[in-house]
Formats: sequence, C-alpha cells, structure tokens
Amino acid sequence: MTRQQTDRRRRRAALPDAIELIVVAVRAGRTPTDAVLTASVAADAVLAPAFDAFEHRLRRGAAFADALTAFADQVGGPAVPMADAMATADRYGLPLAPVLDRLVDEARAERRRQAAEAARRLPVALSFPLVACSLPAFVLLAIVPAVLGAVASLGDSLP
Repeated sequence: MTRQQTDRRRRRAALPDAIELIVVAVRAGRTPTDAVLTASVAADAVLAPAFDAFEHRLRRGAAFADALTAFADQVGGPAVPMADAMATADRYGLPLAPVLDRLVDEARAERRRQAAEAARRLPVALSFPLVACSLPAFVLLAIVPAVLGAVASLGDSLP
C-alpha cells in the first residue's frame, strides 16, 4: 500500500469526527464558516492540509461554498457530499439543521461501515499468528508423544 493510499484512508477515517465537530459548533451558535474553522483546530492532524486549504481560500476572498470545495478536493470521496450539502444550504439560504442532521447520520453510517470492514478483516489477520503459535504446540504436545510411543513400542517388539 502506498503512502498516498494510506493518507487517503486515514483522512476518510478522520472525516466523521470532523463532521461531528462542525455540527457541534453550528449547534452551539457558530456560523457555518466559524464552525468549520473551529473544527479545524480540534480535528485530526491528517485533515490539517484540507482545513488549511479551506482557510486559505477564505482569506483570499473566496465564498464559503468555493472554499468548502477546496476542502472536499483535499479530502476526497466522502467529503464531497458534505461540501455540496453545506454549500447548497449556504448558497440558497436553506436551513442548515436538517442538512447537518443528514450529514451526521451519513458520517455515523460511514463509521459503522469502516468498523464492519475492519471486523471482517480481523479473522484473516489473526489466522496466521493463531496457526503459527498453536500448531507447534499441538505438534509438540499431541503428535510427538504419540510418535515416540509408537517408536518405543516398535523397539520393544523387535527380536
């Protein structure tokens, strides 16, 4: 696995927490722009370049929706629907609460999918150590005494 793929996986894993932080900040009374900036401080470090791109665009005079697109471009995949939904709510003056509720539900579903995927990989990952540790012990405790007993009984029966 390349470093780029590893970074992409880490960003996707950290995104649900960042969305939760944005939701908490908005529910606490922050504007959407302030909420994203507040979440950037407390979010996982792997998302820092994406939040930096968002903040950089804002400081250069870009609209919230355009700056959020920069964030989605940096993170990729799951961040695109979040950016689209928040930008649409901002652009057309839609209420942000239903949008955020849907985003949180999707983030939690994504977290459950990630956990289920990790749980499905666990038996495969544990099978090698289990076999490597258990098989030698089984051979030493069950097979070797039986073979030694058979060899000893053969030695006794020889004339």
